[in-house]
Order: sequence, then structure tokens, then C-alpha cells
Amino acid sequence: MNRWLVFMGALLVAAGVQAATLYRWVAPNGSVTYQNTPPPASAGHVQVMHLGGHPHPGALRAALSALHPVVLYKAPHCQPCRQASAYLRGRKVPFHAIDVSRNQSALRAMKEKTGSTTVPTIMVGHHALVGFVPSVLREELTAAGYLSSPSH
Repeated sequence: MNRWLVFMGALLVAAGVQAATLYRWVAPNGSVTYQNTPPPASAGHVQVMHLGGHPHPGALRAALSALHPVVLYKAPHCQPCRQASAYLRGRKVPFHAIDVSRNQSALRAMKEKTGSTTVPTIMVGHHALVGFVPSVLREELTAAGYLSSPSH
């Protein structure tokens, strides 16, 4: 939660100035930080994002994807899986789709993370949504900071 507040604060500061820089780095303990000040010397995997008067949607999506990655566990002949995939694409949410129908290790990993083998299962950060209910997914994505597209 702290990282999220730091990230949002940095975006608000960036929006109020002519040009701003947002730094992303990985601390020695593995935590990811977003901040508008340069990282400490011990930081690894430093990325610099230059933001103008308004945060660039691509930079914002990349930052959100790092904070709250979205994973869609699916199967090929699953209509709700296709609907969930279309919904995520429509909102321009970056996501990773994993077909668990032919991948037993992915199915086991999904069950360990979510306690379920039902598809679709959608992970938004650490939150698991079993099944596709557009209103529930919309709320979860909004809570994670993903902007709504005009059609959703």
C-alpha cells in the first residue's frame, strides 16, 4: 500500500509541473519502488520515466502493471475466458494469459495462488477473481488504478 501511495503522489507531482521524472527501482530486498527522486545507490534495475504535464498513458500502464500485474488463467473453449480477455483488451489493461488446459504446472500454480482450478481466474496483483463478472473485474481494476476506457 505504501508503494502505491508513493507512486500516486509522484504522479500528482508530475502532473503539476512542466516536465517531471518518475524513477522505478528494485530494492535489495526485492521490493519495487516508484518515486520522483533518484533512487539510492543500492537500488537495482533502475528505470527512468519522463512525464510531461500529464502522465503518459503507456508509462502509467507500465507502472501499474509492475505494481498490480494482471494474469488471466484460461482454457481454449471457454467463452467467459474469451469475454474476460476481450474486456481487458478493451480497457487496454496489460495482462498475461496462461492456458492451463495443457499445462499442468500452470494449473498447479493457479491452484496454489487462488485455491481454485476454475477458469477463467483473473489475478489483479494479489487478488484472485474466480469467474468473469464484468462489474467485479471493473471494480478490482479501478481499485488497482487502471483507468477506465470510454467503452467500459
